[in-house]
Amino acid sequence: MSRNTFRTRIWLPAVKASGVDFPVRVHDLRHAHASWLLAGGADLMSVMERMGHSQIQTTQKYLHTLPDTDQRNLDALTRVQTRRDP
Repeated sequence: MSRNTFRTRIWLPAVKASGVDFPVRVHDLRHAHASWLLAGGADLMSVMERMGHSQIQTTQKYLHTLPDTDQRNLDALTRVQTRRDP
């Protein structure tokens, strides 16, 4: 199936049916996937391998901060501090 056929017959109708009211590219799924993996606790190196990148700099271009990232970071710091306290 050609890229254009997939886009017009499958992708665009699926996006429309989803109710998403902004343009979404197939490539956007890669960005979302990498961000969700990292937000879920995956390490950068494993995300790099999963994405098929040979350089970490390429993977870093895919990373986007999610809305709750700052709170997750603070929670992680609290967990480390709590483990150290007697």
